Amino acid sequence: MSSTRYDGNEITALIPAEAGWQIVVTSPSSGDRKVCPIVAWAAQCLADADGTPQHGVHPVFVLDGRTWTLGDLDQIIRADGRILAPGEQP
Repeated sequence: MSSTRYDGNEITALIPAEAGWQIVVTSPSSGDRKVCPIVAWAAQCLADADGTPQHGVHPVFVLDGRTWTLGDLDQIIRADGRILAPGEQP
């Protein structure tokens, strides 16, 4: 049996998000908290500290003119996003 190695933040599937979903995150460029639109949901494989792959569904959002996942953002600053359902206020 072969062992599959997962690099950090590997997206294994992607589906568009319904309109209205948002996430509150810190901008790595300004340090300000921003409310960002979630444009998709990604099935993503993130490795634990011991290298064990952990699968989950995570938001893909637009921040500072580009798309991000929390795993991408966490490589730059601590990603502590708060997801807002459609109609929910920050």
